[in-house]
Amino acid sequence: MSRRSVRLILSLTVSFVIFAQAAQAQTRKSDYLRYLKIAAEKGWQDTPGIIERWKRETKPSELWGYDAPAHPIYLADLLGYLYQETKDKTYAERARDLLASYGDLRSVIPADYPGKRVEYRNGVPAISNFFIMPPYSRSYMRIRESGVLDAKTKEKIERDLAFSLDHIFYFPEWGAHNRAMLRAESLYYGAAALAAHPNARKWKQLAETLASDSLKQWEIEDATGYHGVWIYSVFSYADIAGREDVLLSPQVKFYLDYFLQLLTPHGNLADFGDAHWNGGWERFVPVFEKAATLYRNPQYKFLAQQLTLRALERMAKQRNETDLINLNVGAGVGSPFTDAHRWADDAITPKAPTSGSQDVLEDVIGKKVVFRNGWERTSTMMLLNYRDEGDGGRLGRDYLRQNLSVEEEKMHHGHADENSIVLLMSGGSVLLRDAGYRPDLPSGQYGAWRADYFHNRVVARKNKRDKTQDVYEFLRNSGAYRPVRTQKIDFLTFKDVDVSRTRLIDDEMGYQWDRVVTWVKEQDFFIVVDGVKALRSDWFTFSNLWHTRKVLSKEAQTFDTAYDQVQTDILPANKSLLLHFPENTFGKQIGTFPISRHFQDETAIHQTVSSYYNAGDMEFFVTILLPHNASEDVRAKLRQFRLLNTDKPGKAIGIEFNDGTSQSVIGVKLDLEMDLARENVRPRYQYGLGKVRYGDYETDAAYLYAKRRGEQVSYSASTMTKILFREQPLLEALPNTFGLQLDGAAPRIGYAHWRYWEDTVTVKN
Repeated sequence: MSRRSVRLILSLTVSFVIFAQAAQAQTRKSDYLRYLKIAAEKGWQDTPGIIERWKRETKPSELWGYDAPAHPIYLADLLGYLYQETKDKTYAERARDLLASYGDLRSVIPADYPGKRVEYRNGVPAISNFFIMPPYSRSYMRIRESGVLDAKTKEKIERDLAFSLDHIFYFPEWGAHNRAMLRAESLYYGAAALAAHPNARKWKQLAETLASDSLKQWEIEDATGYHGVWIYSVFSYADIAGREDVLLSPQVKFYLDYFLQLLTPHGNLADFGDAHWNGGWERFVPVFEKAATLYRNPQYKFLAQQLTLRALERMAKQRNETDLINLNVGAGVGSPFTDAHRWADDAITPKAPTSGSQDVLEDVIGKKVVFRNGWERTSTMMLLNYRDEGDGGRLGRDYLRQNLSVEEEKMHHGHADENSIVLLMSGGSVLLRDAGYRPDLPSGQYGAWRADYFHNRVVARKNKRDKTQDVYEFLRNSGAYRPVRTQKIDFLTFKDVDVSRTRLIDDEMGYQWDRVVTWVKEQDFFIVVDGVKALRSDWFTFSNLWHTRKVLSKEAQTFDTAYDQVQTDILPANKSLLLHFPENTFGKQIGTFPISRHFQDETAIHQTVSSYYNAGDMEFFVTILLPHNASEDVRAKLRQFRLLNTDKPGKAIGIEFNDGTSQSVIGVKLDLEMDLARENVRPRYQYGLGKVRYGDYETDAAYLYAKRRGEQVSYSASTMTKILFREQPLLEALPNTFGLQLDGAAPRIGYAHWRYWEDTVTVKN
């Protein structure tokens, strides 16, 4: 047997053992406590080396200034908690030593450095990072009465903490976002720890001021990484401030259900905006343990369990270990695990949700759509993000815009990913995904990775691109964010298909773009129709962009693609994605270009067109996304698909596919206003104006899916008055009398649009 075969068998064995362990039971309080003890012991052993390495490598940051290491404080936090749980004074003594010596790390600061930053004119704070200030206060409060602290040590710890709390007043950043909430949490914990300090009242007042934007309010961020920081800070603040009413608010309940729907088959929360793949899971775990306890909700418990177990699996796999029970999660995970242990209730048994495709959670705050057929590791899941900056939190957004270098961001921490497909998974494999956070500060070159051309979306530019001009060069600019508006037009779950229609409006550039996603559930493929309307006459270039890690093969309009990894995470290779452009006329060009995303080399696949468009002109793209077994060549399946000629070219798209037993047609009306009469009558939409012929079918429906098998036609359609198959009616609205005509005329006879309908009808061949 070859060495490679032995390694493969060993890897599969390790994966099987890990999976078997993970599937056994939920994460119980005793499990959290065991992980805390292991992390505390290993963290204590590693601390001298970590600090020495930090001293050798650290240098003052232009952005952060003095930035002390987080490890000692996260470790002190879990040591203090373990003392509280076990009364073993060894834990308290170790926590004391870490807290008392933390301020001494400032000895590495060059003597002239404090004079270079005005906020350091009275000294450099010991705790320079508000991420670690609450753990510092928590640890101190937990060991304060342990008997291991003498008066001198107490005085030193309290002096360092107080000076650090006062330092927040130099930049009391506010708004409904993570950075403000962290400051509020830090100040309230500090006021509780040093209640007798003369500044305690001031700290508490500023804490309440900064928290007020977030408590029972909508967050202004659109980034998975910072959602976790923000909501964990909200929960922690509510705990120390005695504000459990906050956790029962409609807004908090919304976010709990919102994050639940973002759980992927990979066992992480789908990353979008400023976020890292697999990042930040440890902050969601205590939040959902608390939420499960508070709401007695087994689905919240399921999310906490899945995040924990799947993260442990990834840790074990990277370290080539098989024992999840005795894994070292580290101090950075151990600190939030103290709250997970404290808030968990073993009486609540995890239960997977049963929901399928749906809004996440609506079209004002969430502005996302998830397509899914289950909650298993091999389930199919697609996430569409059409979130714009929105109208909420305007004051906080403007404050950030004018204070920080955030030109590349959608306020706050968001990307130009409106109408982008940020994740597609099937069979355990990642097939499409988002771009990642950023490679540098304040952002990467050309807005990496926040700018629109780093996302799976249509990108628009003014001016004409010459056919010989490099596409990436033409699209690329500084990466500054362009404000746009977005709307959900429709989302429906039918028997055979789920379908969404979302719209982006760029008022300044002068175009509107509808993305219509159809998921054919039984056959597990997606058809994406993008319709663009010019709102003013001008030259435009539109590019339909898709990104992948590997292009396995390509020919003409078809690309077979795969993701083998995301940074250090080696991904399952069970499936690949066949990406096909069935239409390529009227000057469209298809190609690829290399691009950097999420700290790795990737490939962008594009279909691009340049033209002069008069106001009202339409442009469109059609993309077929076909997941398939990695070992299977499915290019022959593309012969099932063909574009239909319609009698409204440029105004509607028809796609037919035949699987050998049935013939299906999808009809998408690109122009939803074509039904409207010029006259201001009611009803204004008229069948004669809005009808479109898609092969054997004629309808004025905005969307039609029809499948014929023998003499049976099953159809699903939305916003229509009539559907015909070879002139035979499948559905007809009934006539109605409409009074109160605006022109004062007599009542008119008209037909009301049906919202949507599904049926099966016997027809004549």
